[in-house]
Amino acid sequence: MPATKERPFRFVYTGNGDSSTNMAMDESVMIGLRKGTSTPILRIYKWDPPTISIGYFQRISDIDLDKCHNNGIGVVRRLTGGRAVLHHEELTYSILLTEKDFTPFKKKELFLFIAQCLVDSLRILGVHSKIAEKSRGNLHSANCFASPAQFEVESRKEGKLIGSAQVIKDGIMLQHGAIPLTGAYSTITKYLTVDAKSFKSGSSLGEVSNTNVNEEKLLSALKTGFGKHIDLVDGELSVWEMQKTVELAEKKYGTKEWLWRK
Repeated sequence: MPATKERPFRFVYTGNGDSSTNMAMDESVMIGLRKGTSTPILRIYKWDPPTISIGYFQRISDIDLDKCHNNGIGVVRRLTGGRAVLHHEELTYSILLTEKDFTPFKKKELFLFIAQCLVDSLRILGVHSKIAEKSRGNLHSANCFASPAQFEVESRKEGKLIGSAQVIKDGIMLQHGAIPLTGAYSTITKYLTVDAKSFKSGSSLGEVSNTNVNEEKLLSALKTGFGKHIDLVDGELSVWEMQKTVELAEKKYGTKEWLWRK
């Protein structure tokens, strides 16, 4: 078992958050883990307003910012790589851990482990999925759901189900991903300045499930699915993590300097 289980992971549902707060919350835990004051976490959250997150290295010019502003769509840059995702009518997962919590602490093994946790979670909902063996499709598209990358989770027939991205820095891993409940994520094509056309490689839980999969059922399934592989305890963010979140949201993720950094 790759997870060492030396200590439990906090399971935290933070509900709706704006783009800057959601990204700042991830980094506050990352900093706390580095300082030794935080513990690993599996956090589930939503976005209000609907938001396009772009990868750390992605060009902001891929996004039509004026159209996003006019339609009330937020835009934020992530710490993780990958391509643009429209977070709307979905749940996002975020998992942070250290070398103490997982072995071997390598990118491939971490991706595969988390993908298996996700596949097991979806199985609880009656959704049969698999881990992509290799990247395929238009890997140069600005749109995350335009193609599955290696080790991402896809439907057995309908295409990519979960868009995930990862970063490892100073012995801390952050991975998060979008799990669409409906096809709302596909409207991102309206806000792209490149590759602005429809695509068929992505799918949502609502499109592949024979039952009504809602937020509550998905949240419960994620807790159970991940709980098969790591020790989860209901928790919350610390006072320090919340204070750091407010600081980072204002001074980093909410600034033009961060959004336009590439």
